[in-house]
Amino acid sequence: MNHSQDTWDHLLVLLGEMRVVFEEFMVLLGDEERMLFGMDRQGVATVTEKKEQVLDVMCRYEQQVRVVLHQLAGPDQQKRLGPWLQEARHPQASSANTILHELSTLTRTIQEQGKKNEVLIGRTQHVVREAINIIYTGLGTGPMYGGSGTLHFPSVPNSVHLHG
Repeated sequence: MNHSQDTWDHLLVLLGEMRVVFEEFMVLLGDEERMLFGMDRQGVATVTEKKEQVLDVMCRYEQQVRVVLHQLAGPDQQKRLGPWLQEARHPQASSANTILHELSTLTRTIQEQGKKNEVLIGRTQHVVREAINIIYTGLGTGPMYGGSGTLHFPSVPNSVHLHG
């Protein structure tokens, strides 16, 4: 085995591991969706923490793959790694292309799920805002516009501020 063969092998291992991490992120997005539907604040916080960790790993794999592709393609192909890989005549180039295509498809699926979750987050924010408005209305302390045109919310009474 020569250095090029080792580098191709390393690329395929990295791409395979990268695919596993992307799939893990997709599972986390599904978990997040369920937590958002159930308005499970703690569950969402836990999933968000895990997502941040997986995103960090995804970025590291992306950088590693880029370095290996640069090693294989050489300095003349640095700006066109995608087309270079598609044209490469090495037997493992086809496998690498297949995995990269799968990663691209998985990325689109992740983006779509992320958009769905974003809508659910917006819905949750709306529900919380409405609940706060109901509390203020029920207390007779609705928001008022100040002289500067800004909206002011009076403080909600609690045991320290109750009068009479």
